[in-house]
Amino acid sequence: MPARAAGQSDAVSRQSEASLNASVEVPVAAAHALSQGAKFSVTGVVASAQGVAVTMSAAGAGASFVVMLSAKAAKDLGLAVGASVVVSVIAAGWLISDAAGHAICFVPDAAARALIHSARVGA
Repeated sequence: MPARAAGQSDAVSRQSEASLNASVEVPVAAAHALSQGAKFSVTGVVASAQGVAVTMSAAGAGASFVVMLSAKAAKDLGLAVGASVVVSVIAAGWLISDAAGHAICFVPDAAARALIHSARVGA
């Protein structure tokens, strides 16, 4: 019986890892553009039932990524199409902020991505 439980646990772990890999692979092109010093701006803001999708694109680099924010966070940040964002290099990647210095998101570099994992806590 324990071997069967381990097999199920491994399958769930592989599914979780695959899901996480998909979600962290999205910003790889953006991370490359970030490492090249590209300038990013907000190119789309779309509200949905899950929150507000804010698309950020690098001019001339062909890279973009979407950040999901709560409606309150989007409102508080006042992000609008055309707004510039500030990119700060930190030890584990890049911190994307609005012009006022409010953090919008963190984009991990390759070393930090290897350390990120997802786990459900509680029932």
